[in-house]
Amino acid sequence: MKQFKIFMFALAIVFGIQLAALPAKADASTSTTTPKALRGTWYEYRGSGKFNVIKITTHSFTTNGKSYTPSKKDDRKLQVSKWGSWYLFNKSKSSKKDLGQYKTTKKLIGGSYKKVLIKYHGIGTYHVFPNHKYEHKYSYTVLD
Repeated sequence: MKQFKIFMFALAIVFGIQLAALPAKADASTSTTTPKALRGTWYEYRGSGKFNVIKITTHSFTTNGKSYTPSKKDDRKLQVSKWGSWYLFNKSKSSKKDLGQYKTTKKLIGGSYKKVLIKYHGIGTYHVFPNHKYEHKYSYTVLD
């Protein structure tokens, strides 16, 4: 009887370790509808009066003249998934096809807090897109 209890205990530990090793899915569903919080036109100042523009509507994502919608094919077909507080657009194993992770927050601009879109793409690089054209670059890198 004692050996049976030890065997069952060991079996429970093995199953516990296996369950802990499985990757957790955090809101792993994929959609073609963008979240309301991210919708709008967002601007990142590049310098010399030029801007990177991201436009997000209910069923489209446009950046640098490239449009992603549910009706497009292959890597231009819009896919939206959520990971924690971040939204991923066209998550792909290829970094060239992956559009990055996005969320909105507030940032101090011109003495008051404004809503901004944060884009995370790459190690430690955050691109900040206010919803108005400000000729100041708010993007930053945390790892230098």
